Amino acid sequence: MAAPKRSFMKSLFAGRLDAGLLFPYPQQDDEGRETLHLLLETFRGWAEDHLDGAAIDRRGAFPEAEVSALKEMGFFGMTIPEAYGGSGLPLTSYCRLMEEICRHCATTATIVGAHLGIGSKGLVLYGNEEQKRKWLPAVARGDLLCAYALTEPGSGSDAASLTTRAVRDDKRKVWRLSGGKRYITNGGHAGLFTVFARTAVNGSDKISAFVVTRDLAGVTTGKEEEKLGLKGSSTTDLNLQDVAVPEENLLGEPGRGFKYAMEILNDGRVSLAAGAVGLAKEMIDRSVAYAVERRQFGRPIAEFEMIRAKVAEMVTGTYAAESMVYLTTALATDKSVDASVESALCKVFASENAWRVVNHAVQIAGGNGFIKEYPYERALRDCRINMIFEGTNEILRLFVALSAVQNLGDELKKVAAALQHPIGQIGVLSEFALRKARMALTDQGFPGIDPALAKTAARAAHYAEALSASAEAALRQHRKGFIEREYLHERLSEAAGDLYALIACLSRADTRIKKEGIEAARRDILMTRTFGNAAWRRIRRLLHQVAKNQDGNLTRVSDLAYTSRGFGPDLVG
Repeated sequence: MAAPKRSFMKSLFAGRLDAGLLFPYPQQDDEGRETLHLLLETFRGWAEDHLDGAAIDRRGAFPEAEVSALKEMGFFGMTIPEAYGGSGLPLTSYCRLMEEICRHCATTATIVGAHLGIGSKGLVLYGNEEQKRKWLPAVARGDLLCAYALTEPGSGSDAASLTTRAVRDDKRKVWRLSGGKRYITNGGHAGLFTVFARTAVNGSDKISAFVVTRDLAGVTTGKEEEKLGLKGSSTTDLNLQDVAVPEENLLGEPGRGFKYAMEILNDGRVSLAAGAVGLAKEMIDRSVAYAVERRQFGRPIAEFEMIRAKVAEMVTGTYAAESMVYLTTALATDKSVDASVESALCKVFASENAWRVVNHAVQIAGGNGFIKEYPYERALRDCRINMIFEGTNEILRLFVALSAVQNLGDELKKVAAALQHPIGQIGVLSEFALRKARMALTDQGFPGIDPALAKTAARAAHYAEALSASAEAALRQHRKGFIEREYLHERLSEAAGDLYALIACLSRADTRIKKEGIEAARRDILMTRTFGNAAWRRIRRLLHQVAKNQDGNLTRVSDLAYTSRGFGPDLVG
């Protein structure tokens, strides 16, 4: 039996601060850095002259010429293994390139991300050799654009309730597939769809995954959706009318489709977060340039403290998001690690940071920020979907809270059982007591941390203990009812996101100090301290509200709105 995978955040919720998983901060090897540098230079050189995100937005049509150019440069095969014609880039390099693409054009990043990050990922991860040799070379060339088909009109966040069904036809050796999928990115141009459908497996109703190609009879796509942003990307319905899918198109094992769907999204969420970091950096660069040049009251607006506060929040938040992303890419690449919670936290944190950054950028630009001639309003429209894409941030907060506390709940059950026979179960009780004692030694949470970071690290360790204690107290108080306490889920997951971000910053800064010296790491130290000072105060407030809150009032106010079908009576008239 395989050993259970390690998870930093799940262990943290259970009261174990496994700093060895995150320290030192991961580094690419020389060959990886050189390859990535060449690819970045190639993309930048082309993009400066040929990738006009504003023009793509104005046209509101799929950017055929730009996509063709990226195909020729090999960008549609970045993550496809070399054996099948791709570049076989590691996740870190892929995410860095997605970050760069998004700086120039979020629409183009979405097309590439849907193709590689989720559309073809199932085939790479779970396809057999015959399937890979049949389809992946065309996928790597970009000749076969891919899409991911999970969402349905009646099952969005509740993906497990999907109704698309595949019925086995043993006589014809096909699966008869019928149903409809919604909001499929690349839908109007994809030639290959990873489709999830209900199937009968050993008498049970389970979800399976299939490779469905556009040439199969009964496969059609709907009209292009008119969207708020990403106007050049293709988003359509996928209609499946009694499609005879060859039996060899079954992806992986029957009945494992939901597990595959969730695992595919784990990597997709990290690359989406990387794109959000790229967009945030672009907005910061433009905002700083404008603030330095724009003069009011006889001096640059950059000198006014309200502008400084916005810029500082934009920069430190994006530094934290970047630190999270490239720490998580290393975790996700390690087969002995479960990085599902960390991936979800990256997506939530980076997407919401990008939204704040763009909002500040619009404000700093003043009237220009509201005018279509400038890039700010397009960035605002484009980045809004990131909080909905690949699992809404609400669902991911729920996932983080419930997944992370599962180990804690299991441990509390063991302790409760051991208390029934304390002499015979002294080992279980002793380990539980030792864990509590270890977590109480907050200054030892990050042994060997550089003195320049010691105070911030002590704060992080203290609130790591507090997070575990708050989660445990909530579980004890609500027991099975905890599953329904989403007010608490949101607070715990928000605190977990800030804490993971802070520890990622600490690891990045500490590793820089140890590798290059204190002077070279001055920027990292400042970023980590500044972000940390804001983060631990947010965490403190959130954890306080796990126990003391006005959740009853929130429920009563929302009930009033539901009863009145809206705001309620007007004050005047």
